[in-house]
Amino acid sequence: MTSLLDLIAKIDQMDREDVIFVKPEWRPDSEASAFRLTEDYRVPDEARVLGYEYFLEVDTIQQILEEFRGRPDATLNEKCQRIIYYAMYDA
Repeated sequence: MTSLLDLIAKIDQMDREDVIFVKPEWRPDSEASAFRLTEDYRVPDEARVLGYEYFLEVDTIQQILEEFRGRPDATLNEKCQRIIYYAMYDA
C-alpha cells in the first residue's frame, strides 16, 4: 500500500499533470495513488472503482510545498498535514 505520506515524499518525481487520489479518511497514512484525469477532465473509472477520492493535483501540492522552502526543519508529516488542510478547507 502506498500512503499519502509516501506520495508527498516523492512528489517532485511525479508528473505535474497527475492527480493524487486518496481513500477516506484523509490522513498521512491513508492509502493514496496518482491517476491522470480523463480527456474531458473527469475522475478515471479505475480510481472510483478502487474507492479513491479526488484529493489534489501534483502541481498544486508542489506549489503548497514552496511555503516550506524557508523552513528546512519542517518534517514530512508537517508538510503532509498542511497539504491535507489545504485540500479540505482551501481547495
